[in-house]
Amino acid sequence: MDVLTAEPTQTAAEERRWRTLRGWAIGSLAGNMGLILTGALVRLTKSGLGCPTWPKCTNQSLIPDSFGLHPAIEFGNRLLTFALIALAIGTFWAALRVRDNGRPRRDLVLIAFWAALGIPAQAVIGGITVLTQLNPYVVAGHLLVSVALVVVLVLLVRRAKRLEPQPVSAAGQLWARITFWLVMLSVVLGTLVTGSAPHGGDDEAARTGFTLEVVAKAHAWSVWAVIIALAIAWWLTRTRAAAWLALAVVAQGLVGYLQYFNGLPIWIVALHMIGVSVVSALAANLLWGVRREVTTR
Repeated sequence: MDVLTAEPTQTAAEERRWRTLRGWAIGSLAGNMGLILTGALVRLTKSGLGCPTWPKCTNQSLIPDSFGLHPAIEFGNRLLTFALIALAIGTFWAALRVRDNGRPRRDLVLIAFWAALGIPAQAVIGGITVLTQLNPYVVAGHLLVSVALVVVLVLLVRRAKRLEPQPVSAAGQLWARITFWLVMLSVVLGTLVTGSAPHGGDDEAARTGFTLEVVAKAHAWSVWAVIIALAIAWWLTRTRAAAWLALAVVAQGLVGYLQYFNGLPIWIVALHMIGVSVVSALAANLLWGVRREVTTR
């Protein structure tokens, strides 16, 4: 090999590996965000017990005995797990192959590994959801694991794209973190609203027992807390991440009020669940997108 061309060839190979990782990481992020929507569709169409047992669909078969609406939706949601496993394996493999100036990136491998472990964990929680006849607290945990995976995968995407966190003041970083955790609080309270609302995944599904109006107001107040914290975070950081999150939170809040005051129609609730995944991803982008500025004296 010509010595003069060896280094550029290696650099080109490294860049291809980075591009491959970016593709897999973005695919994994999109897939896990999509799982939030498909899980919501299972619930909204009363298909939660379309497959009445787990890991089989019925006591006799891995697949539904008949492909009516409810079994088809629930079984389709289960099949998505295999697509997510494939994406997780591909992402982990791509992370293993990446080199940065000839050195492996252990941080990328670890992030991809933990994200991959989340997929079978999700499958097991989904099974427990069915076996407990759609217990609302287990259903809530099922969603929260998906949100956690989205948060982790946003970090992986950022690092795969080699995006450096923006230096901000200590106060700016603090308020970015406060904003993120308030978003997570609003998601948790949102699961209580879901568990107290009519769309439980089946006509016989248990509800939390909380008064819907009470938990809905608590959720709404948490969103207003997000807006206040986010306004402070944007003022202190002036980042695009904060601006995009602000747009998403306002839109999500409007959809939330729209669904509540119109009797929780299915299509608006589904739109709100899309908003959950988008807001969670953008909140994570704000969290991972800033770092405390180092001042030298």
